[in-house]
Amino acid sequence: MEEFHCMNHPDRAAVHQCTRCGKPLCDECYNPEMQTCRAYCNNPATTSTVEPQQPQPKNTFWQIVVALLAIVGALALLLAAICGAMIYSY
Repeated sequence: MEEFHCMNHPDRAAVHQCTRCGKPLCDECYNPEMQTCRAYCNNPATTSTVEPQQPQPKNTFWQIVVALLAIVGALALLLAAICGAMIYSY
């Protein structure tokens, strides 16, 4: 069985894992109250706050083109099915 080592101290065995970033940690690097690593995830100043992206405006021209192509494709499939049925019925 492979032994994991602390991300901050390669000479020490990891006995914990950060619940936020998943890094293996030794006793010194682990904060048992927060169950996170002391160096990065425990410090609110270093945690990244990702702001939600604004939705991109959709190009209506391409939406219309795709809708028309879907309609044309469906009609072509329907026509092929009707013609095929007529050919095989004789």
